[in-house]
Amino acid sequence: MTAMTNTELFDRLGEPGRMQRLAGYDLFHPGLRTDLDRIAAHSAGRLHAPVSMVSILLDSAQLVIGRHGLPDTGTEIDGTPAEWSLCTRTVLAGRSYRVTDNTTDPLHADNPILAMAGLRSYAGVPLIDDSGHVLGAHCVVDVTPRHFSEAEIAVLDEGAADVMRALRQHLV
Repeated sequence: MTAMTNTELFDRLGEPGRMQRLAGYDLFHPGLRTDLDRIAAHSAGRLHAPVSMVSILLDSAQLVIGRHGLPDTGTEIDGTPAEWSLCTRTVLAGRSYRVTDNTTDPLHADNPILAMAGLRSYAGVPLIDDSGHVLGAHCVVDVTPRHFSEAEIAVLDEGAADVMRALRQHLV
């Protein structure tokens, strides 16, 4: 996937049908965060990764709604700009996305959030709802360069299915 302007990025992420589907979920439900944190911890454990997340992509921001291995800021949902999020690439591709070493990857070498956190490798799979909209991603991130295998992607796919089951329980 090539680099794109922020306008192109925001236009693609802000597609009205996708945004309407996202608005149908109660992302702030107290029990949802607990369920998603558990799923993230399970994926991190199975893949021996220090960080795992469940994220939703809005038109200009990634919202982390489930986490393992990241500091808790004390807020219900944390986020980053969409243009810095590796999960954005997963959502736009609509399939698994992997980065073996972001410091040598031309799309991510200058990413400030990865540099600040010391994160090097990423594997993510899309969260796809019943209508086919890609809402976000379930991912793991490591502090060392790492090649993620198809078997490891299958573990993330299992976690993504669990995430979508949890989200369906919180439709408004």
